[in-house]
Amino acid sequence: MLDETLLIKTLPDLYRALDQLYQGIEKDCAECQDPDCMGYVWLLKEEGDRLYEIGVPLVQINGGPTFIHSFPQNRDGSLNPSEKYPPCSQLCADSRRCSIYPDRPMVCRLYPLGFETGSDGTIHLALHLDCLHIRRLEERGALYDFERRALGLFNSISPGLLAEIADSYRKVDAISVFPDGENSYRNLKEVMNRVQVQGRPGQ
Repeated sequence: MLDETLLIKTLPDLYRALDQLYQGIEKDCAECQDPDCMGYVWLLKEEGDRLYEIGVPLVQINGGPTFIHSFPQNRDGSLNPSEKYPPCSQLCADSRRCSIYPDRPMVCRLYPLGFETGSDGTIHLALHLDCLHIRRLEERGALYDFERRALGLFNSISPGLLAEIADSYRKVDAISVFPDGENSYRNLKEVMNRVQVQGRPGQ
């Protein structure tokens, strides 16, 4: 049985836990040339409301998922979501520094952890391998310890918060395509199985 007093129940609590998990990643991020953490950044509702209030441009797709507006535009002004890894609109091009770093959303704090959907519809927590930080952890023999701590963190997220996150990801995944193949990753943990995905999250 989970100890309720130890559960991560709010986004600020999750942010703090992720920041602690990724202590020291800043140096690798500053030197990284990989494009994977650039592009279409999706948001939880609470994050969308907060970022809207501070003036970050947002886009909601078909009344569903909300993203930071980094979509290229066609000549007629319509959005063009086909470009792979467009630079995030909040990323300063000359320094690769995030202009909203203290307010950055969960999906940014989470990477190189992320979510992936299996062929049977099950959502997994995955470790993305196309990441300089992960490559360097592996070179130092520290990747196993990182994975262990990451799993411990996710096992501490309250069922309600985890269901909210997984449901938001499910809606994003439903409108996503991978024309060049899926990301390179390793599944670490089942987050929501096929039955839960088809029904209401958390039931």
